[in-house]
Amino acid sequence: MTRKFNVLISAVILSSLVACSSKPKQEVQDTLRVDVGTEIPTFDPALSEDGYTYRVINDLFAGLVDFDQANRPIPGMATWDISDDGLVYTFHLKPGLKFSDGSPIKASDVVFSWRRLIDPATGSSYAFLLRDVANGESIIAGKKPASELGVVATDDNTVVVTLAHPTNAFLNYLTTPDVFIVPEKVVEKYGSNWTQPQNMVTSGAYTLKEHVVNGYILVEKNPEYYQESQVKIKYVKYFPFVDINASVSNYKTGALDTTWQSVPVDQYATLKKQYPTQLHSFPWERVEFINLNMTLPKYANNLKLRQALSMAIDRKILAETILGGGQTPLNGVVTPTIENGKYKDIQYSWTNLPNEKRIAEAKELYKEAGFSASNPLTVTLKYQTNDLYKKVMISVASMWTEELGVKVNLVNEERKALSQDWRNANYDISSGTWGADYNSITTYTPQYLCNNGNNRSHYCNPKYDALINQAEATVDPVKQEQLYKQALNIVMQDYPIIPLYQPVHQRLVAPRVQGYDIDTNYLDNVQTKWMTLSND
Repeated sequence: MTRKFNVLISAVILSSLVACSSKPKQEVQDTLRVDVGTEIPTFDPALSEDGYTYRVINDLFAGLVDFDQANRPIPGMATWDISDDGLVYTFHLKPGLKFSDGSPIKASDVVFSWRRLIDPATGSSYAFLLRDVANGESIIAGKKPASELGVVATDDNTVVVTLAHPTNAFLNYLTTPDVFIVPEKVVEKYGSNWTQPQNMVTSGAYTLKEHVVNGYILVEKNPEYYQESQVKIKYVKYFPFVDINASVSNYKTGALDTTWQSVPVDQYATLKKQYPTQLHSFPWERVEFINLNMTLPKYANNLKLRQALSMAIDRKILAETILGGGQTPLNGVVTPTIENGKYKDIQYSWTNLPNEKRIAEAKELYKEAGFSASNPLTVTLKYQTNDLYKKVMISVASMWTEELGVKVNLVNEERKALSQDWRNANYDISSGTWGADYNSITTYTPQYLCNNGNNRSHYCNPKYDALINQAEATVDPVKQEQLYKQALNIVMQDYPIIPLYQPVHQRLVAPRVQGYDIDTNYLDNVQTKWMTLSND
């Protein structure tokens, strides 16, 4: 059976399953129906690493620190005290906390969850969230066991965390689903099968009831959740629409309450006119880019080629004409909006060159890199199966071919497969995407650290790592900002990735969904517990 036929069959099954949502009226009234854009690769918080998965994990699990709809850290399952020197955080668990099976959530479960996250044996690309905790760096490097992490349970209700150095971002880190609390007894009993619906025990607002691969995920309100009285929606059903046209079609028929993070480019203007109050579009704290596989000598050893490929792309045309939904050109390795614009000056020196001069410089660099019309570069560009990414990558390929003569083979993959290829450096050139988990520059800096799980270009420059480590150990915010900027400028000069544009949220939200302040949620971290359903 061909891949194309498999995708077709999956689409037919998915459409049928959504159509079947016209079940008893009471079930529809009690169920929020959400598109999450793809089949999520895991239900394990420690292994989650993308917005698709976070949308589900945020409903199933909870952490010591919660977040509001403006993405600010707020008390979750615990309150806390911080020592005067900023090194010791004492978390006090709220009384009566329970997992979904009714068993108590203890401080030992927190210690277990965090040790598991940072343990190299777990294989989490988000282990870096705990690198600032005492011994965190050594554990990630395999030099010390996870049991030596600076996190201890002094009794069943108290967790004491000792940091290696002060960091203003620590509470922000703890709002990320990877550090949410999982039940030690269940994970130990079932191993990798603990996330199967029949085995899973959760700490969050919902529990997992059903999972039909490439069909849907159904969760039900958790009666043991510590904020149970605030959870108004009984069921949530998540659908993995890869085809955004199908997602919009199902929204129009009333089979979906919210679409995912974009609408078809060629339908945006029409949909905005048709659904002026339901279609939300606003800047997103996220970067879209292209990874150059820095494990391959043809890129690692040829800076001029990397720069030529970057300079040959007209980001203004890409963002404003080809996409045209509010996206903005991105000329740096971080957004100009993170931390309210502190890093907006991180951009290429040639950003404002006239188009003709920029292209002329790209052509000269390409020639100096050893390529020409008689000896063209041939690349294979992998991208995520998605109509928007397809449109973007076809446009990039056309620019490279037209301006430099590069021969481009385009290959699309489902997100789950592409994630593994990123991890294993199993690609030539690939699409890349990164959404901020919190409003700190440190949400982007790990992408460029040597051997970091989220460094998908596999770039490594020890000078960058040294500056980042120095910045993270610096208490003075002015000096810290200067060090981060020095480090990021090194990445800019090394060209391991090719930034393309900063995207926008484009999401249709049905009028019956109340309490969802989507326009303030620039990180797109979402929890169903904020919402209610009005079925008038």
